[in-house]
Amino acid sequence: MPTRLRQNLEDVRHRISGARERGEHAAAAVRLVVVTKSAPPDVFGLLQAAGVADVGENRVQAASERKPGAPAGLTWHGIGHLQRNKVARAIDVFDVFHALDSTRLARRLEAVLGDADRSWPVYLQVNAAADPAKGGIAPEETIAFVKELAVLPHLDCQGFMTMGRLESDEADCRAAFALLRELRDDVVRLGVGETAPAGLSMGMTDDYEWAVEEGATVVRVGRAVFEGVWDDSDAGEPRP
Repeated sequence: MPTRLRQNLEDVRHRISGARERGEHAAAAVRLVVVTKSAPPDVFGLLQAAGVADVGENRVQAASERKPGAPAGLTWHGIGHLQRNKVARAIDVFDVFHALDSTRLARRLEAVLGDADRSWPVYLQVNAAADPAKGGIAPEETIAFVKELAVLPHLDCQGFMTMGRLESDEADCRAAFALLRELRDDVVRLGVGETAPAGLSMGMTDDYEWAVEEGATVVRVGRAVFEGVWDDSDAGEPRP
């Protein structure tokens, strides 16, 4: 295994641990999803050997091509926008989906999952930063959307996902993350759905420590893991 890859992973884990200790709202545990976009195909074995259990891809086609050659036992996370005509393939390749951003997509997923008689863990994407460059529902639509998901039996709502604005400062990022946490708390308090969707998928390379301090239960980190490992690496997180 490249020494730099192991060092980077250790650094990211250390920073997550430190953020958990500092954060007033930090979760008891934080799941690290390593975003493998643009990393070479042999990276999955290296990551698993370093203790990584979760990998993230933002494109269905890329994940479909890469997963068969990866070792078994990894959990595959879909973290990018999903077109409705790729729903069946996404359900087949991803174990968890982080970007459920519309009722139309939810209904399409439910129809395909119902035929397959299985449930699928999903995160509802909220545009907490009010960024026109990003997808997701508006914050004020969150509770209504969760209520709609509650009657779709094959969608297992794990929680909520958001992203900070590109090149935004710490205060703006924290405000978006705190808003998502507050929305989650509202949903849990109201008892929407059979089980509380308590997860918060938020934070990437530039802001994951702030996200952890604000309550993230999942962070999606790519560039910080692969920086300096390959000279031609452009691995990183998607920016829908």
